[in-house]
Amino acid sequence: MAIQLQDFAKQVLFGTTIEEKLSFPREEIIDTHPGSPISTPHAVSRPGHLSLYEDGVRVDHPSVAKLIDEKERGRLLHFFANHELLATELMALALLKFPDAPASFRKGLLQTLKDEQIHTRIYMRRMQQCGIEFGELPLSNYFWKSVSSMEDPLDYVTRLSLTFEQANLDYSREYSGIFERVGDKATAKILDRIYRDEIDHVGFGLKWFRKWKASGKTDWEVFRERLVFPLSPSRAKGNVFNAKGRSSAGLEDSFIKELEIFHQSRGRTPCVFWFNPEAETYAAQDSADGYDARENPVKDDLEFLPAYLSRKDDILIVSKAPKPEFLQTLQSYTIQLPEIVPNSPKSKTAPLIDRKIGDLRPWAWTPDSISYFKEIADRVTRSLDLDTMWNPERRRLFSKVYSARLARTINDGDWLAPAGCYGKEVRDFEEIEKYQRELRETGYSEIACKAPFGTAANGTRRIQTNADVPSGLRHWILETIGKQGSIQIEPWLERVFDFSIQASFREGQMKVFAYTELLNNPRGQFKGIIAGAFDKGLSTDLRRLLLQREAAKPRLYELYENRILPAVKNTLLEATYEGPISIDAFVYRSLSGELRLKPIVEINPRYTMGRVAHELSNYIASASVGLFQILNLSQLKKAGYQDFTQYSASQTRHFPKILSEAVPSKIIQGSFPVTDPKQAKRFLAHFHVSGNYQQLAQILRADSS
Repeated sequence: MAIQLQDFAKQVLFGTTIEEKLSFPREEIIDTHPGSPISTPHAVSRPGHLSLYEDGVRVDHPSVAKLIDEKERGRLLHFFANHELLATELMALALLKFPDAPASFRKGLLQTLKDEQIHTRIYMRRMQQCGIEFGELPLSNYFWKSVSSMEDPLDYVTRLSLTFEQANLDYSREYSGIFERVGDKATAKILDRIYRDEIDHVGFGLKWFRKWKASGKTDWEVFRERLVFPLSPSRAKGNVFNAKGRSSAGLEDSFIKELEIFHQSRGRTPCVFWFNPEAETYAAQDSADGYDARENPVKDDLEFLPAYLSRKDDILIVSKAPKPEFLQTLQSYTIQLPEIVPNSPKSKTAPLIDRKIGDLRPWAWTPDSISYFKEIADRVTRSLDLDTMWNPERRRLFSKVYSARLARTINDGDWLAPAGCYGKEVRDFEEIEKYQRELRETGYSEIACKAPFGTAANGTRRIQTNADVPSGLRHWILETIGKQGSIQIEPWLERVFDFSIQASFREGQMKVFAYTELLNNPRGQFKGIIAGAFDKGLSTDLRRLLLQREAAKPRLYELYENRILPAVKNTLLEATYEGPISIDAFVYRSLSGELRLKPIVEINPRYTMGRVAHELSNYIASASVGLFQILNLSQLKKAGYQDFTQYSASQTRHFPKILSEAVPSKIIQGSFPVTDPKQAKRFLAHFHVSGNYQQLAQILRADSS
């Protein structure tokens, strides 16, 4: 006598005993009366001792170290058994929700359901042998909540087959090896069997996924589109990624690569990062007017850099996602990456992020980023009022005039720059000519002219004290005064050692992360940053100047902690500013030949390349040093390289990848691009790691020649 598939599915889904859930009939199962679609029940029918916790209770796994204990192994198998039973119930639900699905799909789903029943029984038997009864530990309903809301068969194969069952290609393989290592060969054998079945299950789901997905789109595109938060591709993989198993299931190499590098939060509310390097431009004009997302080589080529400021559960908005091969290289160096969300380079607003956000973190909070994030600000869990984010006090923080005024008040040490080294603010060209004469008489040969709002690369010019100002430079000065109201002028000093302090100001507290060595060319333009070893490049004279002890600490640290940072803190409080902050400084040689410290060159109320370099240094071994560089194409072509890809390949040969065996592993030596060399047009960021400071200095000299 035959039994209808519909009746069998109801027995599994609505049964209240474990026998009903796991019994497969001896009679033939036919599908001649599939019936009408049912609605998803609110809760799963189960015997009382197997009831699910509807609040999504989190069940902690035993650590690998504890699995030498048999009962702890039973606890882990209890977790696995619940997943297998839930899969059985969800497959029964799919049969009842989608009676009009193709007969061959329903037949294949029935066979998969039978496999899941067997898996559950195997786990139950083995966990009993380990001293654990099914139901004596909490049972989570997460699988049920994630899959049971499926609206069509494509939803089913996307969520269960290609997400949770695909993840088991990792977990079953990983834990099989773990059980083998602790001497539990019986459980290792069980997991090997389940692993082989899961390859077939994923292959079955993939076959129908491809039949039902929209034409003209890749498997990966549709897979991402069909998953609804909190589900994401991150749920389709485990701790140890198993590319071979996925290939055996029929997944394409491109899909496998995309999944391997994909990251999205599995619970922590993410912070959203975005690169806006034109912050000073919008600070200068005091508005976001004219923002048109126009092409900017710095922004286009370096927009990935905030990835190193983030955590793996965060989000980085980019105009173009890096190539999978590039992201895989970063992962091979154990670098954790955020979820990458592409947005049209022409878009004036951030893409819609349909979930709660922990914080918004642009490179800088200036009118352009305030406008960009306006439409998603209401999703931020903390209080964030963008309407009051920009004000005159915050704008002042970006001004070099303000930095000079603050620095001028800290000049009372014989090792510090005198007030005169900070120059003055001027509003017409006659004042500049007068200043030329004054400096010429005191022995200075050049003047630094700084736009109040501008970066070191494009906001500073030099004029001679004993010569007329060239017409082009005169035009730049007058244009800057016309647009920004004034210009900062000061003596051009002979730099000896540049550095910066990387910090953050939140909830009234200043946290210092690092002192990083800045490497600038004679014009004061950025060349690179030494990270992870501030004092390794100091000469004897510099050590004597900066690190001699005047109290409990070297006087450099005393100066910043007790005087400069508190002064900066007060201005941040006045501006109601919270976020990243850095202070650039340098040691110079005075006209009389003495070394002196200019402790504030400029204050940056934003992220900086120094902060990026510091965050990268967290991945290197304590005895090693890192060099962060931004290279331009013309510079490399002069050095004999055809393009960025060739340069990166040459550095990789010179610096073979060497990771420590510590957990987590650290980079002892290596060289790798930190922006994608295959997509770069004008600029490339690179990171070199070595145990030899001088080796990095040689690279810098070679690349700058």
